[in-house]
Amino acid sequence: KARGTSIPSKPHVARVAETKPDVLEAAFIPPDSTGTTSITITSRDSSGRYHIAEVIARDPVGILHAGSGWLSGSQLKEGRNRAAESMGVSPVNVPVEWARHRIAEAQKQNAVSKQVLPLGLERCRELIEPVPEESPRHPVEDLEAEVTSEMAWARAPGSAALHDEPEFRGWLPDRRLLEEVLQGVGKRLGPDGLKDSGRVSAALDEEIHSATDRFFSPDVRNLVAGRMRDAAISVRARKGDERATEVLSVARAVREAGLITSPPREIPFLVAFVQKGIGALAQQGGGSLRIPMSSGLPAPAPAPEQ
Repeated sequence: KARGTSIPSKPHVARVAETKPDVLEAAFIPPDSTGTTSITITSRDSSGRYHIAEVIARDPVGILHAGSGWLSGSQLKEGRNRAAESMGVSPVNVPVEWARHRIAEAQKQNAVSKQVLPLGLERCRELIEPVPEESPRHPVEDLEAEVTSEMAWARAPGSAALHDEPEFRGWLPDRRLLEEVLQGVGKRLGPDGLKDSGRVSAALDEEIHSATDRFFSPDVRNLVAGRMRDAAISVRARKGDERATEVLSVARAVREAGLITSPPREIPFLVAFVQKGIGALAQQGGGSLRIPMSSGLPAPAPAPEQ
């Protein structure tokens, strides 16, 4: 400046703060013994906070509970850990479009079952909509396409082991079915027969198999197979494609079982439902089963060795 030379000033460029779009994610907890599932859809904003919508539904009743709120990352993680502890499995990431469609399908069930929609569902609309016009692919549909009928029945004999997986560990039959089994044993043996543990074991085994055929009607088997398909989402995330394919194979066998040929009793996965229930009753009874007699008075009988 002293020599008459002008010094150019540095141009000032105003920068507009970039607004990052919210990140959408969805998670799914597979069905429990009653067919109850949990679906959450979360939106993370630029500050790192999460807007979450949770919908709990039960097939075939529909939506039972819905709620929405804002959580920090640590709160969201803590909530998922609690869910894993109570349900036995952790939430699994699923496509948002599939989650939205699944919630919409559950809402349709409410209209049929007359179950009142929870008020909290309205506060979830921002996240659970828009619903895709077409049904998205199921998360394990690619594996399901590889399952043949031959593969299904080849896997069926070892299917009882699936109950060791956390997704199926809590699956039990209706309490009334278990009571029918014990009543059947009492009618078969009478008071004197209950004193012979060998006869009790044989009678119980036959009643369990008869109850399996009776309980798992075509409608019930379709319901169970559908729930197994959903459980395979979680199994795939934990153990990979091979184990998930095994679940889907057994699910197909469950669906294809008949009344005369290939009855439900020939699928150990179904028989194990009743066996687990009887085992739970024996545990509650301190190692013995209270078997009703024709007189109406229950008689204790030793629980058979599994």
